[in-house]
Amino acid sequence: MCRRGCTVSPEKGGALRNQSTGGRRLGVAAVICGALFGAPLLLLHSTTADASRTEHAASAALGAHEAVTSPASHPDNANLPSNLVAYQAPGPTTTTTVPPTTTTLPPTTTTTVQAAPVTTTTLPPPPPPPPPPPPPTTTTTRPAPSNSEVGDATWYAAAPAGYCASPTLPFGTSLTVVNDATGATTVCTVDDREAAGYPRVVDLSPEGFGQIADMSQGVVQVTISW
Repeated sequence: MCRRGCTVSPEKGGALRNQSTGGRRLGVAAVICGALFGAPLLLLHSTTADASRTEHAASAALGAHEAVTSPASHPDNANLPSNLVAYQAPGPTTTTTVPPTTTTLPPTTTTTVQAAPVTTTTLPPPPPPPPPPPPPTTTTTRPAPSNSEVGDATWYAAAPAGYCASPTLPFGTSLTVVNDATGATTVCTVDDREAAGYPRVVDLSPEGFGQIADMSQGVVQVTISW
């Protein structure tokens, strides 16, 4: 050991440092070797202890099961009631299959009600209405002439058909002229004057004179009435 004030040579100092470093290396190597060999031993010991504890627990459980299944006995051979319940292994489970129930409904009955036949009666068409009655026939009976005169009749071309000339009768008078020889008759209306005078009583139109006599005769005896 060097006290204060002494000096250590460089060679001695280096040797000391080398020794210190070699000691540390040996310590580290020893720790690593201890860890490598000690860890498996600790693991093996822990596994053995766990197996021992498991075996002990199984033995205790088996003993408890036998104590439950057998009646409890007292050291004095006195039977004591046990409050433990015997362990029973679960029995087989029976599954009951309920057969399906089939319900058969009765068939549906459909009743068809037929409608009553409809009878269609066709009425004949109404008869046509009777024809209206014919209008009443008015028969005008020419009144019998209250006046008559016998004389000569002739014709002139200026007289229109259906008209005649009279020397005395008023205009508009209707005359019936009858041929005294043959009975032929004609009717005319006075609308002109005849200036010859008696025995000429009427001058007819050519058409009127031709109805009672031939026009070539020129003059015939007649009877006039009005």
